[in-house]
Amino acid sequence: MPGLFQELKRRNVFRVGVAYLVASWLLLQIVDVIGPILRLPDEFSRYLLFLLLVGLLPALVFAWVFELTPEGVKRDREVNHTQSMTRRTGRKLDRAIIVILALAVSLLLFDKFVQTDTVPAPPPSVDTVADGGTAEQAVPAPVSDSGKSIAVLPFAIMSNGPDDDYFADGLTEEIINALAQVPDLLVTARTSAFHFKGQNLPVAEIAGQLGVAHVLEGSVRRAGEQLRITAQLVRAADGFHLWSETYDRHTRDTFAVQTDIAEQVAQALNVLLDDALRERMRRVGTRDVDAFVAFQKGIGLYERAHREASSVGLLRQANIEFERAIERAPDLYPAYEYHADYFVHVVFDHAAGLLDGDVTEVDLAKAPAALRHDYEQAVQRARTAGERLNAQFGRALLLGPWRGLAELTGQAAALTGCEPPPWLTLGGAAFGQAEATLRAFERMAACDPLRVTPLSQIARLHLWLGQPAETVRHATAVLERVDDYIMPQTLAMGLAFSGDAEGAERAAARHIRNEDELLLARALTAAIRGDGDASAAHQQAYLGKHGPDDAWSLVLEALRGNRNEANRLAAAIDGRPFGHVVLLDSIFMCFCGAPFDLEATPVFAAMLAESGLAWPPAKPYDLPLKNW
Repeated sequence: MPGLFQELKRRNVFRVGVAYLVASWLLLQIVDVIGPILRLPDEFSRYLLFLLLVGLLPALVFAWVFELTPEGVKRDREVNHTQSMTRRTGRKLDRAIIVILALAVSLLLFDKFVQTDTVPAPPPSVDTVADGGTAEQAVPAPVSDSGKSIAVLPFAIMSNGPDDDYFADGLTEEIINALAQVPDLLVTARTSAFHFKGQNLPVAEIAGQLGVAHVLEGSVRRAGEQLRITAQLVRAADGFHLWSETYDRHTRDTFAVQTDIAEQVAQALNVLLDDALRERMRRVGTRDVDAFVAFQKGIGLYERAHREASSVGLLRQANIEFERAIERAPDLYPAYEYHADYFVHVVFDHAAGLLDGDVTEVDLAKAPAALRHDYEQAVQRARTAGERLNAQFGRALLLGPWRGLAELTGQAAALTGCEPPPWLTLGGAAFGQAEATLRAFERMAACDPLRVTPLSQIARLHLWLGQPAETVRHATAVLERVDDYIMPQTLAMGLAFSGDAEGAERAAARHIRNEDELLLARALTAAIRGDGDASAAHQQAYLGKHGPDDAWSLVLEALRGNRNEANRLAAAIDGRPFGHVVLLDSIFMCFCGAPFDLEATPVFAAMLAESGLAWPPAKPYDLPLKNW
């Protein structure tokens, strides 16, 4: 055996093995770095590793059988051992191993300190404002008074697996959710943070638009079940890195990584974390990777649905993903709220008399029970008292009974969190709680400054408070930052209520690209300024292109003072399931007090009687055509 060992050593078999292994490891690391850039498939690294392992034995056999001589490669037995060059060859191998090791260390240092701090992204996209021009610089959001404010940007994906992008988005959202549990920390919500996905903008510019003092950015690379996650916390004022870390883990450790990132960020911002707060941060996380990948797919479809005219089909697809997420993670509270949205569209559109070829009789039949199930689960699975109150409010307003709805509205409006119920305006604006409702959506906008929902509701609520000039100012500023199909109509109505008929027409023509919506806006502004004939003509043109729409027809008839026709439409809506929600929405969109008489809507009247909501609703404007 000693003789065999000496012979292996003499023939440099050990050195060849070490050099081969070190060179193989270096090659794998190089592929790991450049693979995402070259868009190599995830399997490439595994195949390369297999080939390198298979090649190890032939390399050792080659070193045993052959020797490198001045005349070239010869079999060992053909070489006179007194003239052998194996020692010289061994020294060359030693130098080669040292060089390879130096390259490996250099690569490790580059990956740790250079690549970690630079998250690649596609070239910046050009944002367009609502009038079709280029937004040279978005209007910045107000910066938080406290230095303890942060936006978590979407983590860049460094691999190209089919679900890797959704995985990175899910990781980002989980970190946002965990940080949002810290009372002393203002955290930009998902919608506004994800607005910058794929945009290679300076951190200071992003922070300025979001009104935060810090930004967390990072990257994710997946190779099978292995993960490399990098994260870095940057102070926006000077670009200083307060904290950074690289995690090389198994996929099953994702939850532990996202929790650690959230806790390290909080500590870097000098936020004191006690055991109760740590547990609260961990409780909001989703421990099932497949669940949050499915959830992110659902959100992507949901957001597309709310940007496109034909939404029901996309919402149905989104619900398939939400159901997969719920099946794997039944406590995933937000999934129930997203899942309910499809059924809300189904019942609302039917009650409003809208025709949608994507909605079937089966959809209509199953929607009420499915909607109730989603809200019951949301109430049961809520992670905080605020989430539970929001779910209770939505369940009461949509499904009834309305007993104590006015009090529930006040409680929901008073919540200090960043997510008031989406239906809060229907219970608050027209029934004496417009100011409190406005404050609730202003808090939401502070957390989510680029999200359309709070910005749109703020503009409408200023109208309810009799502040059309403030609506015009707000809507004009918003349309320089985000694109929204509702805001141009609100801007036109604000100008009309201010007495600027020409300005209303210019705003509508400039910002509204959809012909149906433009006709509707013109019908509304004509009724507000007192031109009943023009309003009626625009309404007929709208219905001719759009199809039946009892909800907007009710609003327009009321604005023009056509009491009998308004009552007829209200009665038709009241006779349909969920008509009470459409009637509440008509009150909110009319700004005209009572758009119908309670006697015409017995179902609505019975629900209203136990709600505590005052009748008639507020009437912030004297309308030239409506005297009742």
